Amino acid sequence: MAELKPGVIGTISGKIDNVVASNWRAIKYLRGLAKTGRKDPSQLQVIHRAAFTLTYNFLSQLEDELNLGFGNMDTSRATAFNLAMGENMKAVGGTYPDLVLNFPSVVLSKGRLIRSKNAKLASTAPAIIDVTWGDLKKVKAQSLSDKVTLVAYDPTDDLAVSSSGEAVRGDYKFEFEVPESFSGHDVHVYLFFTRQDDKKNSQSDYCGTVAVF
Repeated sequence: MAELKPGVIGTISGKIDNVVASNWRAIKYLRGLAKTGRKDPSQLQVIHRAAFTLTYNFLSQLEDELNLGFGNMDTSRATAFNLAMGENMKAVGGTYPDLVLNFPSVVLSKGRLIRSKNAKLASTAPAIIDVTWGDLKKVKAQSLSDKVTLVAYDPTDDLAVSSSGEAVRGDYKFEFEVPESFSGHDVHVYLFFTRQDDKKNSQSDYCGTVAVF
């Protein structure tokens, strides 16, 4: 695919012979028409497609959270969701066909806000995860009004749930209500902060797993 730069011939659009001129977001480009054929995919292509499907099936449950978590990155050439896909393809491990997501490596948000410190998990009431995070005290770059986003994923149910904006950084704790079906299961939890105007995020943190009461 060739990218078009402004020049003396102006803007091109449409089909010329076997080349198509088009644009997507801020990019104007030329691409060749797709060739038809029955060539079997290579082993590398098969593995890549399987990794893509595994990552997509997990992240597709969290599109709103990813739009928030990746929304302040450069989205002129890719959507926030596509940026998240590219980042989290790196979290796929294992050997084909037994590919797995390395949950501690999953990234749900990127940014420069101060991250959470010493996040801890507990569950002593049915379908409730108690999440706490550290008080950074005199760190000036933090704001106690930063919104908290929490994500809990139950691999047994293959279900992700979230809470966004129900707590702020200065609360230092939150009772995260999850589905009753999570009870008795080990659940993965993530946390990130977002400024009140949604224009800055922290990097997401993997808080670990908790056995839900």
